[in-house]
Amino acid sequence: MKCEKCNKNEATTHMTKIVNGYKEEHHLCSECAAESPEYSEMKHSMNFSISDFLPGMFSAAKQQQTIGNELEADICPVCHMPYSEFLQKGKLGCGECYSVFRNRIKRPFKQIHGTFEHIGKAPGRGGEKVMRNKKISALESELNAAVLKQDFETAAKLRDEIKELKSTDTNKEA
Repeated sequence: MKCEKCNKNEATTHMTKIVNGYKEEHHLCSECAAESPEYSEMKHSMNFSISDFLPGMFSAAKQQQTIGNELEADICPVCHMPYSEFLQKGKLGCGECYSVFRNRIKRPFKQIHGTFEHIGKAPGRGGEKVMRNKKISALESELNAAVLKQDFETAAKLRDEIKELKSTDTNKEA
């Protein structure tokens, strides 16, 4: 596809603009796109760093609180970092900050990462046991949920799978 503006170069930039339900598409080469006011405006508005992202996420959570409900003056007893400083920097001061600010950071962390619990990676050598234990733990959680739902068929399958994993664990140790 050729550039709409110069009709010489291949179109490499494709912009779609929707205003009041009206869709407008432009296919431009890189030179014409760089001269386009829409492109420079879009590029300027998207200029942010990851260090701006985290404080923005947590300040959004802060704004969701009811008006007049002032933030408690939580301060980490280990590094003496106040919660307001975390909101500005987007970085916690130490490991203890996670437990001190837990109630405030739990929801935004879960929105960003999908969970508040750190999953991590298992080492390449000797990590089979760690991974098997994590799998057993996850299956036990599923088993408890199945029992609560009274889905005993699924619960029996999960129970058998857990027994099999535990038996392979003890067989390898012997």
